[in-house]
Amino acid sequence: MNRCFAALTLSVLVSACTIAPPANDAVIRESVIETALGQIGRPYHYGGADPSGFDCSGLVQYSYALAGVKVPRTARDLMDAGKHISLHDARPGDLLFYRFDDKGDALHVAIYLGEGQMVHAPESGRQVTVIPLDPQIWSDRFVAAVRIVP
Repeated sequence: MNRCFAALTLSVLVSACTIAPPANDAVIRESVIETALGQIGRPYHYGGADPSGFDCSGLVQYSYALAGVKVPRTARDLMDAGKHISLHDARPGDLLFYRFDDKGDALHVAIYLGEGQMVHAPESGRQVTVIPLDPQIWSDRFVAAVRIVP
């Protein structure tokens, strides 16, 4: 009986030691941003979702995955994955969505960094970069701000 109890106790202790505590929201947001910023200069690659090349949603998926958060792969699915918020309420790590065609088929997603800056994988021939939320360029194209991490 003592051997069974000892084995059970050891099993519980080992399990408890190997389960990581959940990260708080601030840690997740910081990790998402650090990962995304670490990809600056990486090439744009349509369908890319790793450091060899990213498209916009691939950069988001990769950055969130390394922070331990699974998110959908496409910009359209990402837009439906969290809580819609106002752009004014956006916090670092929130996602910003833009439309670049009249039909509304092409969505672009970026990660908000705070202080009027975002990081994104722009388009073919360019690289992951940080840009300002320039109202003249982005305001007419803005679709939604989405919070993945509460």
